Amino acid sequence: MVGKVGLQWVVDAILRFVGGPPGIFLVSMVSNSIPFVTVPYLGLIAGYSLIYRDPLGVAILIVVSSLGAASGKIVVYYLGAVARKGLSEISRRNVELFQRLAKRSLFLAIVVMAATPLPDDILYLPLGMMKYPLLPYFIAILTGKVVITSVVVFYASWITQTASNNVFLVPVWVVVTVILVYLVLKTDWYRVIDKLTRAGVRGAVEEFISQWVKKVREGLSRLT
Repeated sequence: MVGKVGLQWVVDAILRFVGGPPGIFLVSMVSNSIPFVTVPYLGLIAGYSLIYRDPLGVAILIVVSSLGAASGKIVVYYLGAVARKGLSEISRRNVELFQRLAKRSLFLAIVVMAATPLPDDILYLPLGMMKYPLLPYFIAILTGKVVITSVVVFYASWITQTASNNVFLVPVWVVVTVILVYLVLKTDWYRVIDKLTRAGVRGAVEEFISQWVKKVREGLSRLT
């Protein structure tokens, strides 16, 4: 809790004294540089999407934020490299997952973790410990961050444009956003990623759907 409060203070200070693209870069980097302690900087990027409306501005926003986020994960990588002797302290479940990923498409796994709001540091720290090549690591994370940042920026812009045309749609988009956040928080992502490594993208999608079909059925059974 103290770590989050301190990190939020740093982010606020950056925005106060450094504006524009440099501030966006620094906020994105700082927010991604401390393992398991992050500020929801993508909410800030969504807010900036209301300022950077033209195509060039949107491109700058996405690229600068993605570069900052990927740079922050380099810090995480080196923290893992420094602490590689403590690999045995990481939970056995996460280590087994990492070892399975390492036997398959690890680059794809890094992209997927970076492109989703998953707790990605459980993968990045072991990568540093095991000295995974830094350049592919950075490229994979940058690719994933470009994906998730683009989704956030275009989603926020779309909602804003829709709301400006029809204010009565605002509650609908609020509900949709709440549902998406709930799906992210309540999904067993370990099982989804496990399926990804075993059966590919199709298996991961099927696992995701099966989890929520089961949850819906359980919810309906409680109502009857």
